[in-house]
Amino acid sequence: MKKVTILIAALFMVVAANQAQSLQSLFEKYGNDEHFEYVSVGKGMMNLGGLLGGIAKDDKEMMSKMRSVKILSLEGESNASLMKALETDLDKVLAKGNFETAVEVRDKGERVNVYYRVSDDNNADMLIVSKEKNEFSLIWISGKMSKEEMMKSFSDKGQMVIGLS
Repeated sequence: MKKVTILIAALFMVVAANQAQSLQSLFEKYGNDEHFEYVSVGKGMMNLGGLLGGIAKDDKEMMSKMRSVKILSLEGESNASLMKALETDLDKVLAKGNFETAVEVRDKGERVNVYYRVSDDNNADMLIVSKEKNEFSLIWISGKMSKEEMMKSFSDKGQMVIGLS
């Protein structure tokens, strides 16, 4: 009986460790913290945006493949230790999540990294990480698209559309 209890406890710890290393759990952990700004846009709202017009046909097609967009932001010098904790947790998620780097930009104290992953069943995640001295932002876009479609979202007729403002 003691062996079964130890085995169950070990299994629980492995499952908990894997869950702690997911994007979803990262956004849940910090999205509920009052120091962070958190925005989540679901598929229904994105579809509504596409109906309102002003969006190119190619962009509408890409938006139809997206399931959600989540944004997590932290600002202020007083949050330096919280920012470091988020960065450490994010590094763990990236290491365990099979993400590939698509874009890395460094400019005048600002860093922007874009990561992506596409599973065998075309579930795709794009993560945009922006870090400045006193601001840290994560944008997570998830959808159902192929690697080719994901890569197309990084460019517009061959020109990179992600940059610093």
